[in-house]
Amino acid sequence: MEQKIEIINNWNLKKVFHELEAGNIKIPRFQRGYVWERSKTVKLLNSINAQYPIGSIFLWIAPKEFRDFIKESEDFSIPANPNASTFQFILDGQQRISSLYATLRGKLIDFVDYKSIHYHLEKEKFVIPRSDKDKNTVPAWKLLDEKEFIEIYSDLTNKDREHNTNYAANWRKCQDNLMNYPISIVRTYNSNVDEVVEIFELINQGGRRLSLYDLVHASVWSEQFDLTQRISDFSLENNVMKLGGLNNKVFIQSIALNAFDDCKNIDQLKLSSKICIELWDKTTKAIVLALEFLKSIDIHTNITSYFSQITILQYYFFKRDLAKTNDKHKKYLEDWFWKTKKSKRYSSSSSKKIREDAIWILKLIKK
Repeated sequence: MEQKIEIINNWNLKKVFHELEAGNIKIPRFQRGYVWERSKTVKLLNSINAQYPIGSIFLWIAPKEFRDFIKESEDFSIPANPNASTFQFILDGQQRISSLYATLRGKLIDFVDYKSIHYHLEKEKFVIPRSDKDKNTVPAWKLLDEKEFIEIYSDLTNKDREHNTNYAANWRKCQDNLMNYPISIVRTYNSNVDEVVEIFELINQGGRRLSLYDLVHASVWSEQFDLTQRISDFSLENNVMKLGGLNNKVFIQSIALNAFDDCKNIDQLKLSSKICIELWDKTTKAIVLALEFLKSIDIHTNITSYFSQITILQYYFFKRDLAKTNDKHKKYLEDWFWKTKKSKRYSSSSSKKIREDAIWILKLIKK
């Protein structure tokens, strides 16, 4: 049996940072944004300093054709490494790694200054100082900055002699605890993206199962584009709820189909904010035309049984630049609709059948 999983127990935090900064570890675009607040990060750092377990890091070894999945962050300034033959995507542990990196590299993320997290030399723990009056704290990022660390260690050594304290030893001990902290790495070599998505859904977000839509929504979100809000606005403006409502899946399948002529899970996960912004207006107008087509063949209510057909119909209108059907096309489309309904064509494996019918749509338009 082919081995699809590997457990590595000889990595430490220093190794993880090295791989991250070398561009060998990436965050996939369907990961949610960096959201940990400083107080939670402080607890994580104190767990490491106390040598408590913080859980495994789950990595997906993906071939280079998945480079479009990379979610780059200007905040971290990590090299793109575009020539790599494989990428290690973080499926679980992204927020832990991002939190540690932001703090120990002194980053500003979403206007939150992680340089403000300090190490308290007397209490031997990480804190967020309430004021500048506490002279026994040092910014945590200086632990990993070689020049800063040596300067502070030298100053603390002198202070220890004068005041009979043990701050220099505490400072050195904390650095050792951090850099040599063992990290358990679990890697999967499965290149089947559907299975990888299922793994991600099962292990992320505190056990709450995520849908493919959740991953796509997180992947395409930007200040200019909120997919859920756009869908809500569309439904209200076009009285879609009166027809039974449209599943969110219709929108992400339709945009993927319009963008890539296919709508498998991997195609939906390739969507970006830029693609969605470019295609949203035309796609939603095509969906409106698809709904009007259903009305023309006496489907006036309860469209919930026809989501896959709506995806195909909107593709027809999208590819024809929103032109309405001619009589010949309408007859073919009507026959196709009733046949798919009667045969329950989309009761399973819908994305594969959508692709097949999309090819038929292109032939119909060309001929």
